[in-house]
Amino acid sequence: MQLVIGIGNRIRQDDGIGPLLVESLERSEGVEAIAVHQLTPELAERLGRAGRVLFVDASIEEGSVSLDRVDPAEPRGLGHSLSPSGLLFLTEKLYGGAPEGWALSIPGTSFGLGEELSDQAQSRLPEARALIGAWLKEGEGSDG
Repeated sequence: MQLVIGIGNRIRQDDGIGPLLVESLERSEGVEAIAVHQLTPELAERLGRAGRVLFVDASIEEGSVSLDRVDPAEPRGLGHSLSPSGLLFLTEKLYGGAPEGWALSIPGTSFGLGEELSDQAQSRLPEARALIGAWLKEGEGSDG
């Protein structure tokens, strides 16, 4: 199974781009898509059943949309919120393995209160959707 996790808050402008993208995905067999405000330890169980995971999130860094590999890394602390690498690490420890991890970062410019994306974030949606589609196609038939 492939798991796509959209991270962010839909009422914080560009921060909502991860959930927006994930909620707009067409449903297909072998793909689970969820939207969350933050990555919590409770998600490790879902990751434990996945063969691949894609974390989709806004970035405050300037630049372009990027798709990068994420490896498990021990978190600095186990609080209520984890980084993608920390969640993969926790999954590995709890379930004896972690899925192949990837992060899709979409630069944003506006993170105030509001539900509308900035023009810059809106302009990056087609590229982000294309990268998600390519990532899903690449993983078709993967176990997990």
